[in-house]
Amino acid sequence: MSQLIELEQAANVRELGGYQTKYGSVIKDRKLIRSAAIDALTSADQEKLADYGVNQVVDFRSLAESQAQPDRPIKGAKEVFLPIFEEDETMVSLSPESLKQRLDDGEDAEEQMKKVYRHFVESPHARKQYRQFFDHVIDNANGSGATLFHCTAGKDRTGFGAFLLLHVLGVDPDTIKEDYLATNRYLGPMLKAKFEPMTKHLEADILNAISVLMRAEESFLAESIATIKKQYGSVDQYIEVGLGLRKEEQDYLIAHLTE
Repeated sequence: MSQLIELEQAANVRELGGYQTKYGSVIKDRKLIRSAAIDALTSADQEKLADYGVNQVVDFRSLAESQAQPDRPIKGAKEVFLPIFEEDETMVSLSPESLKQRLDDGEDAEEQMKKVYRHFVESPHARKQYRQFFDHVIDNANGSGATLFHCTAGKDRTGFGAFLLLHVLGVDPDTIKEDYLATNRYLGPMLKAKFEPMTKHLEADILNAISVLMRAEESFLAESIATIKKQYGSVDQYIEVGLGLRKEEQDYLIAHLTE
């Protein structure tokens, strides 16, 4: 069901438009786009996204990530910097040294990722940032422009943001899960090309850990949902109480982003 937007130098760029909702409507095309990093866009990619209607880009990456690989601008698009992790937070690192230390300390890669997904729910900073994300989507909902939101792989910070949006818009849980897991299909070739050269130089346990960290796993998103239910009772309560997204605001999004 996911609609890939094929670009020359960006991966996992996907439409959220077309998904059915429980209200008998579908999410509008060219309104919500999830993506991996867009720091290597070609001129043709930039033009394609501008023509597609992207007029707002939300960057969930850290300051260090965004400075190391700044977004290539899209003509006419407002850029919003909205880091999900605070600057002193080091949640997951792909550096072999950091991974080896964590493995030596007895923390396997899967548990590292589950910690990240609990953090999305438990962290006051993360909740504040996702609330602001909704504010920007609301501001851009009425009109012809599209919001593109991304992190580095378009998998975790972006995946959780997509989960929240799709839930608010009334998409069923199975479809939301399919959208989340589709990252493995769309990101796989790029990751293989990036990490295959490392196979000759790194130990097997490190390579396995990298593989786990770069996958979208049902158990990761399930960790967020379990934490939400434990602390708030339901996803609806988390969105209304944890994020402070009022029912009127949710209705506004449904009215302007579905048809």
